[in-house]
Amino acid sequence: MKPNRPLPVALLLAALLFGWMPDKQTSGEEISPPSKDAFHTLTDTSGRSIEARILHVDEVTAFIRRENGGDFELQLEMLDPSSRQLVAQWQTNYAHLTTETQLAYLRSLSEPPETVEEESTVDQNVDTPQTTVDGDPLPYLDNPDPTANWRLVDDFSDEFEGGYIDERKWFRFMRPWGERAWTPDNVWQEDGTLKIQAVYEPHTDSQGREFFYKLGILQSQTKTTYGYFEARIKGCSRFPGLCPAFWLYSNRGETNPDYPDVTYSEIDIVELQQGLYNPGLKRRVDVNYIDLNLHARIMEDGEEIWLRPNGVPELCRGGWEAPWDPRDDFHVYAVENTPEKITWYIDGEKMAEKENHYWHLPMNITLTMELRPPLIAWAGDGKRLPVPEAATPDGFPTHMEVDYVRTWVRDE
Repeated sequence: MKPNRPLPVALLLAALLFGWMPDKQTSGEEISPPSKDAFHTLTDTSGRSIEARILHVDEVTAFIRRENGGDFELQLEMLDPSSRQLVAQWQTNYAHLTTETQLAYLRSLSEPPETVEEESTVDQNVDTPQTTVDGDPLPYLDNPDPTANWRLVDDFSDEFEGGYIDERKWFRFMRPWGERAWTPDNVWQEDGTLKIQAVYEPHTDSQGREFFYKLGILQSQTKTTYGYFEARIKGCSRFPGLCPAFWLYSNRGETNPDYPDVTYSEIDIVELQQGLYNPGLKRRVDVNYIDLNLHARIMEDGEEIWLRPNGVPELCRGGWEAPWDPRDDFHVYAVENTPEKITWYIDGEKMAEKENHYWHLPMNITLTMELRPPLIAWAGDGKRLPVPEAATPDGFPTHMEVDYVRTWVRDE
């Protein structure tokens, strides 16, 4: 059995939405005290914001209520300076008005729920990985030696036990990217696995554009670059039209002074069920073809250019035709990223390897469900468009499942 995890105490970050940033105070200007029961914009150190009502403030913790309901405990160190100042002002003016009954309720939010041990429902189609003497799992591979110098990194690892996503590690409130209409209700954990869902839900965005599906995304709260990244995943039931994926990518603005010309790094640990035309094979692949690709942007002669699998296949394209259907069972997908090379593994076996030219930026660990043809059409320069005539509720909702995500680094 995997260890139980307590209810996260920093659930605020689950609710952070990109939005308005607080106005900065100008020199010599007095700041009016915040209203006691108003909803305020609180922004974290990454620039993501939430509208919330402040309920009480302890020494290092604030208790807040989101606009759509739900009370949460929040670590003050997660807020940017402007938001911490607002919370401090609220505390100065109103903390003495909190009753003991209210305090007892608020402090109970951090108490873990009672849990009942249940037998896992996850299919065990691969061997159980070896563990260290401390009980930490080791990478599911044969070569390099899984017992040699591996250290599990807890900030980027999760067994997805219990009824709550650990919001200290993961973020699921991503702003939609056009047709990739992420919503947090399409990501949850249940019966020892993470579920990421796609649903048929026609809607228009703030610009009046029409879309037909909503999807889920889970992303690490912090970034990393080198290491061994592994997840045990079962694909979604619908094909074609969807792509369950496990990947690493950087945000615009991330830099590495040792690689000043690199402006974007993306490592697709695995993209399942894409069903796309493969120029190397000169045919459209079936559901069992597994993509192991790379993407990057670099500066060349003063111009930013894309490096993609179809454009530079020798640098960026990899893949494997599995003898099994990824929808049927769980399989272990992994990549090791080092300064010298990138190596992909499936169920412990090495499947592909590329020299590491451009994949050195800080990246988020990400799990997603995304649309693929015929439900979207490629529109050049990486853009995608919905296809209204292909939109259908058939086969929806559907979800991918993730048994675990684990990350290791090698201690020399």
